Parts: sequence; structure tokens; C-alpha cells
Amino acid sequence: MRKRRPNSTNFFVGPDAIRKLLDPDCNPPLPLVELPERLNPFTAYRVRLFAKLMYLLPLLNLKSLPALNMMLNASRKLKGVHTIVENSSGNTAFSLAIVARLFGIRSVRALVPQDIAQGKLEMLRLSGAEISFAKNIGGIALARRIGKRRGFINLDQYANRANLAAHAKWTAKQVWEQTDGKLSVFCAGLGTTGTALGAIQFFKKQSSEVRVVGVYCLPDNAIPGVRSMEALEEISFPWKSKVPHRVGVSTKESFRKSLALCRAGLMAGPSSGFALAGLLKFIEQHADLDQLRNRDGQILACFVCPDSPFPYLDKYSTILDPPDFDMK
Repeated sequence: MRKRRPNSTNFFVGPDAIRKLLDPDCNPPLPLVELPERLNPFTAYRVRLFAKLMYLLPLLNLKSLPALNMMLNASRKLKGVHTIVENSSGNTAFSLAIVARLFGIRSVRALVPQDIAQGKLEMLRLSGAEISFAKNIGGIALARRIGKRRGFINLDQYANRANLAAHAKWTAKQVWEQTDGKLSVFCAGLGTTGTALGAIQFFKKQSSEVRVVGVYCLPDNAIPGVRSMEALEEISFPWKSKVPHRVGVSTKESFRKSLALCRAGLMAGPSSGFALAGLLKFIEQHADLDQLRNRDGQILACFVCPDSPFPYLDKYSTILDPPDFDMK
């Protein structure tokens, strides 16, 4: 897709209107919003926390970016392909089911975990994806095997470098430009690891001192879209060597932070709360905060908000305790 100037009027017309709508290069950057002091325990240390609202993308989730970029990269390989198969916690398969139609493919088979949120299932049905259940560890290999069949293709978000490239050229680039090159810390959950690795890829070219923090799910916990250290072993990308800054976060921490963000006016889901909780832990555990300061003497820290709370509304009351809902 040829790079275009952002469409400042948000007016999309013609036969390619929807494709332009989904193209980040045709749109203004997504909001980067500073958190209020009540959500920032480090204000006194000149730390500023910013939420990157990726859930405001047209398809309402961060995964729509790698879905689009993978389709663009595969466009010359789609002759004779009638079905895309992808292992997914929901958002990538949902996005592919929508985006694939713009490339002439109407069939997407989603291999999803058995504990997928009911809201995610309904979204997949809404998109027209064919749903199959797979084990949490093993779905990736199954999707790869099916993708080798005649007429099928597995874009494989867990090994496709177009995943990383999407976050390098869109997610990280936007944050860097919005902070005028003064960003100190970039934090994202580790699922495919594409967001963190793409950010590292971009920031390295800027010769910056940005620390990229990857957040993983603690053992015996579960958050949609992210993985535990055990589950991350299935990922083909070199996350171990490339993402040295890693912190673990629990399910309850994630939902509590998501609830706090929503009540502050940011409709950010559990994976967003997950990233915020990880960022706060990283800052708290950092021995010398002065190492993180930018040229203005501040610490500008950004966390990624992948999607909204709406697909997971039934989870909040079952995961959180009644006192959690009493917070102001």
C-alpha cells in the first residue's frame, strides 16, 4: 500500500474507501493520552505515564495492524488461495476475517483457545470467521500444518516478520513522533511479541535510549492476547535475546488496572491494564530512575492499549472482588 498523506478530514470516498480507512498512513495518529496523577504513583519523581489508544483503530484492536501488513506482504502469494487459517486469541483472526475480504478472500478459519471469552467468540461470528477450538499450546503448529494444504495459507503471526514491521512503521513511529523523540520507556504485553520487537526495531534506528519492556503473564494466570513464559516458548521470534526488560503480571492486577483506566475515561481492556501494571512494576523495580530521564529531565513512559473492555465484560465480575468495584 503506497504511503499517503494523513486524511485530515476523515472523509473516505470511492471504491477503495474502506481500504484507505484501515490504512494508518491515510489517517492522523492515534491518541497518546497522559494519565491523571491519581493513576500515576510516580508523579513526584517527574515520571509521566501515557496510554497509546490502539483500540481506537477502525477495527477496534491493535492486531488489525499486523493483520493488514501480513495481507499486504502476502498479496502476491494469494493466487489459488481460498482460506486463511490462523491460530489466535481472537483479535488477529477477527481482523483477518475483515481485511481478507479486501484482498478477495472470504474464508478465514480461526483456531482459538478453549477458554476464549464469550465476547470474542461473538466478534468472530460477527466477522464471518469459521471457528475451531485448539489447545492453548499446540494451535500454532496445527495452523501451520493446515496452511500447507492446497488452497489454504497460514500467515503465521507468530513467525511472520510483517507482524514486527507493522509495529515498527506504525505503532512505535507514532509514539516517537508524538513525544518529539523524548520517549523514555515503551511497554507492551508479550503475546506474539510483535509489538515489543517491532518497537525495538524502530527505536534502534533512532539511536535512542528508549527501554522497551515486555510484560508476560504470571504462571496459573490468564489474560486475553498475552502469554506466560511457558507459552512464549512456542513463539519463533527472538524475544529472549531482544527483549531483556521483562516483568510478570497477574490476572487480577490486569483487570483492576483496566477498571481504573475505564473509570478515568479511557475504555481500555484487560490487556491494557496488563501493560500498565507491567510498566508500573518496571519503574518501581528500576534501581536508578535517573538512567531513564530524557533531555528534559523527565521520564516519559508509554504503555500500549490493545483493545477495549467490551469483549470481556462478563469476566470483570468473576475475576475481581466486590471491593474492587467500590474504588473511586
